Amino acid sequence: MKTKTLLLLCLLLVFSVTRLSAQTLKKGAVCGIHTFTLNINPDATLNQVIDLFLNKYIPEVEKNFPGTKVYLLSGDRGENINKLALMTVFESVAVRDKYYPGSDKTSPESDAANEKVVAAIGDVSNILLSYTTIYTDWIVK
Repeated sequence: MKTKTLLLLCLLLVFSVTRLSAQTLKKGAVCGIHTFTLNINPDATLNQVIDLFLNKYIPEVEKNFPGTKVYLLSGDRGENINKLALMTVFESVAVRDKYYPGSDKTSPESDAANEKVVAAIGDVSNILLSYTTIYTDWIVK
């Protein structure tokens, strides 16, 4: 009985450590930070926009762009206070370049994945009318 309990605790510990390490940035990863200026439908709320990103857009992007993880950011202090941003973490420069081979350039893989994302989330004009974004890609050293 003690052996089974010890084995179970060891398995839980290994699982916990694996999950914790999966949430760290690794050297060579690329973080694309996109800061948005949003034009929200007058009948919509910022909470609806946040819900759209968290529950529709981000899961679809992560599903259709293997090797990426996406986070929604909210400006708390500084130049971008009260703005939203997306941080897309690519496993490596090679993964980023597979989808985005140059500044403002997309690959056929990216175009196909984006079509799937747009089809999955559907028309969002009831919430978001338009947006502009500025970005910088950062490489983890």
